[in-house]
Amino acid sequence: MKTLILALTLLIGGSAMAQQQAKKERKPAEERATNSSQKMKTKLGLDDAQTTKIHDINLGIAQKNDAIRDNTALTREQKMAQLKETQNSRNAQYKEVLTSDQYAKYEAWEKEKREKMQAKHAEKQGAKGGKGTKPTGPPPADEDEL
Repeated sequence: MKTLILALTLLIGGSAMAQQQAKKERKPAEERATNSSQKMKTKLGLDDAQTTKIHDINLGIAQKNDAIRDNTALTREQKMAQLKETQNSRNAQYKEVLTSDQYAKYEAWEKEKREKMQAKHAEKQGAKGGKGTKPTGPPPADEDEL
């Protein structure tokens, strides 16, 4: 009996540790800002002055977002609303730094990323048997019953 309890305890503890390790740790704001700025430099053809300005914008937004995410006093909805505000602020600042062609490319790139993320989310929901996978309405009639 003791060995069974010990085995169950180890099994539960091991799975909990595996789940914690599976969660991605958030990279530091500076690293995220640098990575994002370099991607934008490549994708949008930014010059050095633009890259520096974009990096500063990204760093400020990343730090604000970290503070919002770490604020335990906020509800999920409040966090989402504040994150949306910082996203809008970032886009407005980008508009001041980027040319109109670069900003159009940026918007198309963001739209593409959003669509990929939505498709991945829908795929996960389908694999889990989540919402939207159950048929609605009456089941189809068999041909024999007609």
